Amino acid sequence: MAYEDLLYEVRNGVAWITINRPDKMNAFRGTTCDELIKALYRAGYDKSVGAIVLAGAGDRAFCTGGDQSAHDGNYDGRGTIGLPMEELHTAIRDVPKP
Repeated sequence: MAYEDLLYEVRNGVAWITINRPDKMNAFRGTTCDELIKALYRAGYDKSVGAIVLAGAGDRAFCTGGDQSAHDGNYDGRGTIGLPMEELHTAIRDVPKP
C-alpha cells in the first residue's frame, strides 16, 4: 500500500511508521491522520510484526501537531467535525502490539 504522508517498512519483525513531512516538521493534516490509522491497523494485523515504532522524518522534529496551513477550515471535507483525532487515538491505544 502506498502512502502520501508516511513511510511504512517492516524490518526484523518491527513495523516502522514514519511521518514523512519534514518540510512541515511532520505536522499532520487529514491525510496524515487517515494514513496513520490505516498503517496502525495494518501493522496490528500483520502476524510478522511484533512491535511498532512511530517516528518522524528529518532531524528537526518528531511532529509539531496539526498543520494549520493545510486546511481552509473544512478539514479535508469533514466540515466542522475536524480531524479524526479520536479515531487515531483509539488506533494507537488499541493496536495489539507494543
